[in-house]
Amino acid sequence: MAFIKFIIIAVGIYYLLKLIIRAMFPFLVQKTFDKMQNEAKRQQQEQQHKREGEVTIDKSPNSKSNPNKKDVGDYVDFEEVD
Repeated sequence: MAFIKFIIIAVGIYYLLKLIIRAMFPFLVQKTFDKMQNEAKRQQQEQQHKREGEVTIDKSPNSKSNPNKKDVGDYVDFEEVD
């Protein structure tokens, strides 16, 4: 009897969660798209406010060079001419 009660409760919780997720998913997606759209608008407005000829420097984090990559210069292959 306890097993049947457990099954009924588990199925009830499953359908309840399914219903909640179906109701919340469109809201969360809309909220995410609104944030992305606002960010794009803000970036576009920043670009429009720049005066012509104005120079800006965007600092990027210091990227550590790959230790496996060695910068030894150009390699020139010479042929002997007889």
